[in-house]
Amino acid sequence: MSSVARQAEPDRRSRSRTRTALAILLTMVSMLLVGCSSVGRAREAEPGLEVRGGDPEPVRAIYPRPVAGATQQQIVAGFVRAGAASDGNYETARSFLTPEAAKSWVAEGEIVLYSTTTPLVVTPQAPNAAVLKGGIEGTIGTDGRYINAAPTASRQVTFEFARINNEWRISNLPKEFGRWITTSDLGRLLKPYTLHYVATDRRSLVPDRRWFPRDHLATRLARAQLADPPAYLRGAVRNDIPRGSRLTADSVSVIDGIARVEITGSVPTAKVQRENVWAELVSTLLQDPSVQGVTIRVQDVTLELPDVDLPVRTIEQVGFPVTPAQVPGKPVVRRGASLYFLPSTSDVDKDPTKSGHPDIQPTFHSLALSADGSELAAVDPDGQGISRFRGKTQYEMPFFGTAVGHPTYDTRGYIWVGGTGIDDESNLRLWTFSTAGDPAIQRQPTAKPVGADWLAKRRVIEVKPSPQGDRVAVLHSAENGTDARIDLAGVIRTSAGEPQGLSAPLRLGSNLTEPAGLVWLSDVTIATLARRAGGTEQRRPYVISVDGEEQTLTEVPKGAAITSAGGERDILVTTTPGTVLSRAGQQWLSLGRGTDVAIAAR
Repeated sequence: MSSVARQAEPDRRSRSRTRTALAILLTMVSMLLVGCSSVGRAREAEPGLEVRGGDPEPVRAIYPRPVAGATQQQIVAGFVRAGAASDGNYETARSFLTPEAAKSWVAEGEIVLYSTTTPLVVTPQAPNAAVLKGGIEGTIGTDGRYINAAPTASRQVTFEFARINNEWRISNLPKEFGRWITTSDLGRLLKPYTLHYVATDRRSLVPDRRWFPRDHLATRLARAQLADPPAYLRGAVRNDIPRGSRLTADSVSVIDGIARVEITGSVPTAKVQRENVWAELVSTLLQDPSVQGVTIRVQDVTLELPDVDLPVRTIEQVGFPVTPAQVPGKPVVRRGASLYFLPSTSDVDKDPTKSGHPDIQPTFHSLALSADGSELAAVDPDGQGISRFRGKTQYEMPFFGTAVGHPTYDTRGYIWVGGTGIDDESNLRLWTFSTAGDPAIQRQPTAKPVGADWLAKRRVIEVKPSPQGDRVAVLHSAENGTDARIDLAGVIRTSAGEPQGLSAPLRLGSNLTEPAGLVWLSDVTIATLARRAGGTEQRRPYVISVDGEEQTLTEVPKGAAITSAGGERDILVTTTPGTVLSRAGQQWLSLGRGTDVAIAAR
């Protein structure tokens, strides 16, 4: 289906032009109700490409106004399609409404992505109403979160009509109705972008990703950046832009590539706070392709920094520290009790190279590798604790609970592990161990509980810190093993960086069942093995973004665990028969035998 429908407003004084417009509208209605090719629910990644591609200039789409004599069904169909117009211009869509309805309609409310595999149906209802019904692929809420719909999900909306100058117009529509667009229109109209906040315990930017309309992008991003951080990051981050600030003119002007941000509120006086404000806004606004630099004014006062020339084009320019990249330890694979460096597809047939780590018997399961690759951790054979393996020595960690989950090292010197507390700590489900110091000469540190009330009565299967350790993805289930789900939460740390608690959870992959394994692929994406709820597919990898979007990869028969040696292209799956598979486009290539693959701080 063409994404462009260009048609001038019909000249009512010309019968031929009216007939032409009517023919176009009828064709458009037919296309709407019959459907067109769909990008699809949980789109499958193309071979050899990252899931997210470039940012091409979207094709502009313009739709016709209602023609004389249009039926109620045609009015509904025309209104729905006109809601997919480019540039945030909804005047054509409002022309299908009465003046009162046009004023009350919130075009930028919830977005429903309707399925084009089955036709939308408009059914008249007496006396002057019609019901629009169809299958849906997902929704994007006013919070910018994408939620995939269940495979058979549908939705219906009732419209009421009145005659204006003897022509049908929609006089009443549900308050929550925003727009219905096709998945084919999605990339043209909206795209996920990243907001940035400052971690509470150190000067590091923490990302949050949401969907935004692509028109007036600098204004939309700035407006969102001025607001409070989302609940799932509360306590883990701060926004150093003065609370309650708003855009002075409710917009950001971009002139010659420079975004001019003018906001209300108190002027930050501390140098560090000013640097943080610059870092947040510059990092966020530079995602707009039209923006090459930023200036900021607060209460008509230019936000200046010593020895910094305006406009600001990078966060380094204002002195905001950049977290240095760590050199990770080499990935290892366990074969029997022995540990080897993970081979690549080019040397899989060569003799494996011992990693230098001590042998770890197969009865110890769920291996984890430290960020520098110097040590490993594993769950003890009885499942009631964990051990560290450093040099040639095993170190049993102090007892903290039962039903221990998969341990994980973060990049900030802690081992994270789930379990079930005992006695007075029976509601505890999450702990960390400090890895500072040499276990050969220092007493093993005790487990420190991490508060998370929302994990009470749950079983933590895996907890995976993000690359910078500011958030965790938690795979947890009911105590009997049912109702497995994935949640994302910010890590609340002390000023010294010790984890103390988690923020409120943000659910990811709500329509996935039987998730197994977690791995961070980037600051804003994770991967898991799962099945689509209601589907018949085998378990396969899903790439899930913080904004809620999901991408599917090729099925992996008997997939049991997932990790990655890098990003989306480097995903590794271990199967139940004991084979390690490496992603190669839409194929899975064998890296030979292996029951566990351990990647540094993954």
